[in-house]
Amino acid sequence: MPCPLCGNNKSSPSWLGSTWYREQEFPYVECTACHSLFCDPMPDESVLRVMYGPDYTQDDGGSLYVENPKEPNRVLEILKSEPTGTFVDFGCGSGELLVEAKKLGWDAIGVELDPEVARKVEEKTGCRVITNSESVRADVLHLGDVIEHLTDLDHQFPAVIELIKPDGLLLAQGPLENNASLFTFVLASARRLRPQRKTEMAPYHVLLATSQGQREFFRRFGLKEVEYTLREVSWPAPVGLATRDLRNPRTVAMFSLRKLSKGISALRSTRWGNRYFYAGRL
Repeated sequence: MPCPLCGNNKSSPSWLGSTWYREQEFPYVECTACHSLFCDPMPDESVLRVMYGPDYTQDDGGSLYVENPKEPNRVLEILKSEPTGTFVDFGCGSGELLVEAKKLGWDAIGVELDPEVARKVEEKTGCRVITNSESVRADVLHLGDVIEHLTDLDHQFPAVIELIKPDGLLLAQGPLENNASLFTFVLASARRLRPQRKTEMAPYHVLLATSQGQREFFRRFGLKEVEYTLREVSWPAPVGLATRDLRNPRTVAMFSLRKLSKGISALRSTRWGNRYFYAGRL
């Protein structure tokens, strides 16, 4: 299959190899052009229903030692600088961003595909949360850690950007799990040394993007870049160590490697890092 991000038709085996979920193999390949990794073939609808069923949860950074990598403050800064209108948070999670946007005078609407999740978030926030977004048009649309979960971008993403009004603004942020950093280099090298190791995990992130691939993706769909920044965050390594962690060499090693990696990436902040923040207009 073509690279879901840049559209290139050539790929090669990746350092990640395959993951296994419910005795089914999910190979990851590397795009020869943008060097992003992607699952090929993608999980089908039956697998997705199980993966994102009632037991699925996303860590929102509630633990003292686990970082929430999202940048809600940057989203709110941009909303403060824009004329108020309709703000749509596609994949709104627990709805904190909706509440803050509403305080700024925006008509804040959340989109969640699961009806029960949508109902609970609506009750909690007092903001409208819908499951069918066809009737909504946004002055500002936010995608926070959404794109890496989508399995058919060429069909799904046009439907997403149709929600944006002419000259509207798209804000997107998410992980760049194959972008340049010392942490990723060490992780990939360790994986190559143990190619036969069987990794049991659901393919929640079907895309492990690079900065090059992510930017090309937005250009490919006709968006004009207004802002694009990179940074390196601790996730999935801990942001701090508890006393009990000192007895776990793997945890200490991950923490130390990430600290060193963040320092090095800061020297090449326009190219190195493991997260992006994007703003673009139609």
